[in-house]
Amino acid sequence: MKQFDINDYEDFQNIVSQIQFGRMPFIGEQYQELYRGQSKNIYQLKSGISRYAKSAKEIKELEKNLINDFKKLVNNVSNYRKIIHLSEDNVDFENDWRWLEQMQHFRIPTRLLDWSLKPEIALFFAVESHENEVGQFWIYKTPLNWNYDDHFSINPNKEELNIISNSSFRVEEKYKDKIAEQRRSFQAGKFSIQDYKRNFIAMEEQVDIKNLFLKYTINPKSKKELCEELAQRNITKESIYVEIDDEIEKLIIELKSKYNL
Repeated sequence: MKQFDINDYEDFQNIVSQIQFGRMPFIGEQYQELYRGQSKNIYQLKSGISRYAKSAKEIKELEKNLINDFKKLVNNVSNYRKIIHLSEDNVDFENDWRWLEQMQHFRIPTRLLDWSLKPEIALFFAVESHENEVGQFWIYKTPLNWNYDDHFSINPNKEELNIISNSSFRVEEKYKDKIAEQRRSFQAGKFSIQDYKRNFIAMEEQVDIKNLFLKYTINPKSKKELCEELAQRNITKESIYVEIDDEIEKLIIELKSKYNL
């Protein structure tokens, strides 16, 4: 019996193939698989903001304050349009989602949790750092009715929320100069988001959904070799990260420092 599930790239490919085959029409289950990599085996499937709060109430309060302060700081940026494109139509919740998504991709914690449609991207995040630590490769078999193409119509602050924001990762022309949108595109990114109460509990511990997750461990001795394999497929820091300019970086530092994040 192997100590680790992933010791080389072939192990990784076999796991992904089995998952993809498992949801083929008329053969297996009906799901949209999403992938996430984490560099340490002590990490749980919890959003960034939940790590700084001791209750659902604290998560709600902290996220509200971060959003309000982020909006104020953005107004002081010389060209705020490079950060966010807001809708002029106030009939839905698009702008509420835009603020959350922009913050998440600027490394400001929110209730959003990053996933990818591309397993190679998730593997990269699992092996790019902490080379002496066991890595994690997660697969989330999301029910198809949890994947929302029209999530802008849903209030992100409502109770009993548990969805995948399913925006296309192909960046529309009007968003191409938005740094965070570029980053989401490069990473084929999706977000899971839950209400404040659920958000406080690690996803793999939530009784009604824990069976939707599969976790695979990565041999720390294999991380370097796996990084090299991914580089051959053009999966590198340069290919999936977008450089953040100094003005925005200063904004991020100021906001995170205020809340000791």
